[in-house]
Amino acid sequence: MSISEKSSFAGRDLTLIWQESNQIPKDQKISQVSAFCLDSEGQVLIIKNKHGWGLPGGHPEEGETTIESLKREIKEEADATIDDNFSLIGYVEVIDPDNDSIEGRKYLQLRFLCHLNELNDFKAEFETSQRHLVKPEELPQYINWMETSVTGKAQYESFLRLLKK
Repeated sequence: MSISEKSSFAGRDLTLIWQESNQIPKDQKISQVSAFCLDSEGQVLIIKNKHGWGLPGGHPEEGETTIESLKREIKEEADATIDDNFSLIGYVEVIDPDNDSIEGRKYLQLRFLCHLNELNDFKAEFETSQRHLVKPEELPQYINWMETSVTGKAQYESFLRLLKK
């Protein structure tokens, strides 16, 4: 299933394409990894930063695998750890013709489903000011792109389908 939309970011026009998939395309630049992280009760971990509420995740550092990046970002942003039972839900292919930064003009943003091992005592630091656990059906109340964006809504629906399996 492929869903696309036009968007803008930092004054640039983008095309976003959501692809539900359990495989990462080869030879593609990965600029972001993030995850729907479930606790033992089926609640989803969300974090709040200067952009509002979102899923924990971020940019891979040089030499890291996508999973190493995901684990590091969840630890840094939410002071949580995940187990090794994770699934790729899909990815957003971003076509960004005017992007001259490190991401380049075409890159992927990966979305995973994972399970929390530990939620350590949270201290607001770095870019994250809050951490919260919510029921899956409550996510769009916190993360507005799950309702306002065609590709965001498709990501959320892909997550819900995977939960039912």
